[in-house]
Amino acid sequence: MPSRSRPFRAFLSYLSRPWLLAAVVWWIAVGPVPAQEIGKLYATRPPPGSVFVRIASIGKADARVHISGRDLPVPDNQVASQYRVVRADASVKLSIDGASIGDNITFAPDRFYTLVVARDGAKWSSTTIDEGQGANASDLKAQLRFFNLVPGCEATLRIAEGPTVFDAVGFAGVKSRAINPVEARLEAACGGSQASLKLPPLRSGDHYSLFLTRAGRTSSLSGQFDETEPYQER
Repeated sequence: MPSRSRPFRAFLSYLSRPWLLAAVVWWIAVGPVPAQEIGKLYATRPPPGSVFVRIASIGKADARVHISGRDLPVPDNQVASQYRVVRADASVKLSIDGASIGDNITFAPDRFYTLVVARDGAKWSSTTIDEGQGANASDLKAQLRFFNLVPGCEATLRIAEGPTVFDAVGFAGVKSRAINPVEARLEAACGGSQASLKLPPLRSGDHYSLFLTRAGRTSSLSGQFDETEPYQER
């Protein structure tokens, strides 16, 4: 046994070295980076000058919306799709069920857009909303956007029994602001009709969109976190 105890004591002495203990403590504290975070870190990034485009649907019609021939679905429980990265130097063709809507659309680089599609009888129409560059004023706050998708009136959004957040937002208009991550109930009013929504818990850096829509005489206020499709070079 003596011949074995000497190497073992040497191994313990090696483990007790300060630099090695510090490395072990650091590894335990930090831990391995989750695969999801690694994916975000090394995910393919869109080239400079790209445009971020999404679809918002007024009314839930059984129709497939395509941007330049590629399906961009709107989930059943949401108003808008994810953002899709497109090139700013190429026009976009919007179509529903294979039928083109209006002329091809061009965009300014490094901006976010929401394309609102609506049905009037047998015809479809689209309206382009320029959201700007979409950057947060501070990463310590959340970004809130309010879209008025009710034709013919100006909308107001306020905190229930509290101050006004956005005022005089016309049809196909959007206003945004950075807010502290709080939970609150919001109320929207437009043309004598009202709707409310309780904000979900927001964290610093979150982007959240609110959509005011109307079906008949009933208004609805819907919200969703803004997401972008993973970018793929094509």
